[in-house]
Amino acid sequence: MARMARNEKNGPGLLFIVVTLIVVAVVGARFFGFMPGGDEEEPLPPVVRTEDPEPPQGDEVDLTPKVLVFHSHASENYKPKDSHERGIYGDVVRVGEAFVQELSSLGITALHDKTIHDQPRYSEAFVNSEKKANELLAANPSIQVVLDIHRDGLEDKPDDYTKARANDIDVAKILFVVGDKDNDHLDDNISFAQAISDAMEKEYPGVTRGVRVFKSDYSGELHPNSIMILVGDWRGNTVEEAVASARLLARVVATFIK
Repeated sequence: MARMARNEKNGPGLLFIVVTLIVVAVVGARFFGFMPGGDEEEPLPPVVRTEDPEPPQGDEVDLTPKVLVFHSHASENYKPKDSHERGIYGDVVRVGEAFVQELSSLGITALHDKTIHDQPRYSEAFVNSEKKANELLAANPSIQVVLDIHRDGLEDKPDDYTKARANDIDVAKILFVVGDKDNDHLDDNISFAQAISDAMEKEYPGVTRGVRVFKSDYSGELHPNSIMILVGDWRGNTVEEAVASARLLARVVATFIK
């Protein structure tokens, strides 16, 4: 009985301690922001954001194609592969892909036709590619530049004849070609090719092989800014060197479009 009386006497003291602990916990939680409070809460300090600005959205982005890339000889390869693939496109299309991807990274949209125009009949390559290119141009009047990308097939040349150094890596030299047969845009083609070649020489000295005019029909009549481009050589370059050059070329072409 005495023990029970002592518990009854100490009971209110224990209750006081429990209530006090709860009050302290609630006040502390509100002070440190662990539970919602009223208008009397202290505002959080402002957050300083340093992220890059949002990319342009909607109408700010121009997705209309400005460049058409195709390959009259889409089966062309670089060493150590055979000179041409059979039934599938070759390394030169990878070069075109690199060119288009670099343009895209610079905000310029390009169409890339990967049709194999030089098989089964190699002699009909330019006829086939011109027909396809005309269809694409009719459907995309926003196109400003037309490029038929090839690689060269030289013989009896030094090993480094089509090699250069740019940005501390080996790259393939680039030759710009215009055909003068049945070409109403001949003068414009030459002017555009020379402008691109000069810009390449200024930005990446030694990469361009200049401009040559051949007595052939190379689809120059497709557009005033239509030219054939030979990126490196089958024997003299690797596809990696050609891809590197295509990226450099894209940066120069982009400056003309912008």
